[in-house]
Amino acid sequence: MTPLLDIENVTVSFDGFKALNQLNFSMAEGELRVIIGPNGAGKTTFLDVITGKVQPTTGQARFKGKDLRKQAEHTIARLGIGRKFQTPRVYLNLTPRENLELSCNRTKNVFSTLFKKTPAAEKRTVGGLLETIGLDHKADIPADLLSHGEKQWLEIGMLVAQSPDLLLVDEPVAGLTDEETEQTGRLLMSLAESHSIIVIEHDMEFVRQIARQVTVLHEGSVLFEGTMDEVQNDPRVIEVYLGQETSITPEQTLMLRIAATMAWADKNFDPIEQTLILDRLSQQFAHEAHQQASLKDELKNLLAKEIPLEDLVPQLRSPAQREQALMLSYEVISANQINAAEAAVYQTLLTLLALPPETVSRLEAAALENLKS
Repeated sequence: MTPLLDIENVTVSFDGFKALNQLNFSMAEGELRVIIGPNGAGKTTFLDVITGKVQPTTGQARFKGKDLRKQAEHTIARLGIGRKFQTPRVYLNLTPRENLELSCNRTKNVFSTLFKKTPAAEKRTVGGLLETIGLDHKADIPADLLSHGEKQWLEIGMLVAQSPDLLLVDEPVAGLTDEETEQTGRLLMSLAESHSIIVIEHDMEFVRQIARQVTVLHEGSVLFEGTMDEVQNDPRVIEVYLGQETSITPEQTLMLRIAATMAWADKNFDPIEQTLILDRLSQQFAHEAHQQASLKDELKNLLAKEIPLEDLVPQLRSPAQREQALMLSYEVISANQINAAEAAVYQTLLTLLALPPETVSRLEAAALENLKS
């Protein structure tokens, strides 16, 4: 029987760094598979290959027997692959019902969703989806008023509305309350009765709640596959993942990814920029020399990652974090002469951060002083 998804000897290299390294993976139709692994293991790059966002350097990726290489992202989506990112991507000014109506019919646009009559069959589909995701009681309020967890459920519903054969769900419980996390687990297990699903997750309690089969990635390859009990008792998994918590905090990861996105702006991640990012963050988050060296090694594995600023900046929770992100980003692009691509991305960052002009000027001046030291 042909696997639903078959990844064979896939390697993805970024300037010599192998984000995926001879990775082999296969799953059958109807599976709910959870992918775990330490930071830098290649989990997000794995999803990028499946959706066509990243092309394999070598190897093959097939979905329902069809070669995914060289296929455009929208073509792969039409084949039946839907992806939910970490940060919810919903239309905040529309209601949950309108968001789902828009997703149900790909030929629709926002105007026709708001002003044209919805067919009866589509109404029934949307009504069923609202019940499935637990938002039937909030169907007609602006999505902006939903909690973070409810926005996650809405986006999952929007994916399901497009009738994909395979759902890719990236860290669905990040930032959720315990109650929302449990509800998300119930939702995914319910959807797994009629869909194939891949979930990437760090929350091990959540993984235990939903996992049937678990794949462990490490350094871009599959380290182990099995049930949750088998994974928890495998010596290799305990050594590289379960037995040692990473010293990298979510705040450090977020700062690194914003700085890395700035450095990737011109598609040329200069070694000077890489060294500056690692030096600044390791000095900021560790005090002893040996701790800084260890943190540098961990952070380096996350640098081969370019994530849209629109996904990253909303995760900054305090004014201090926003100022820190601006200052580090300005240092990165100022390490060499600022080019047009970097300037454009930096302006996007300024817009998203929405800091007062006098604060921006102060931080930019401080960043330039840091470069002199």
